[in-house]
Amino acid sequence: MHKSDVEIITLLESPEARKRGLGLTLVGKMLCYAALEHTMAALREEDVELRERAAWALDQLCSPVSVPALVEALNDPVFGVRSNAGWALVHLAQRTIANLVVPDVIDVLAGSQNEDARQMAFLVLHHIGGEEATDAIRRYWKQ
Repeated sequence: MHKSDVEIITLLESPEARKRGLGLTLVGKMLCYAALEHTMAALREEDVELRERAAWALDQLCSPVSVPALVEALNDPVFGVRSNAGWALVHLAQRTIANLVVPDVIDVLAGSQNEDARQMAFLVLHHIGGEEATDAIRRYWKQ
């Protein structure tokens, strides 16, 4: 199914969750960069599946602009959202420059009161690797 950027954004703006979900799937599959802002906003949807799909779509887009939204999603109460956001951050670090991601994830590991967020930050840093990530794990993760 081929949709234009305008058609995808129209789906994302629909009052129907099913249509927004389809829109998020198309964002990821068709790499619809025009919908980046809508996709980041979808990380705050009430519907868990939509938040999970938004994090997955952001992983596909691999835009450094999404780093703050993805880091915030590490605090999501649902594991699937945290996991998709975590993998998106890992892939962003691997495909671009690790330093675009690592400092913000270290902040979560070092300062978050949310243990689930800290655990996901640990996993993200572990998968990114490198001296700065390894040092942060040594300093801030319970061994």
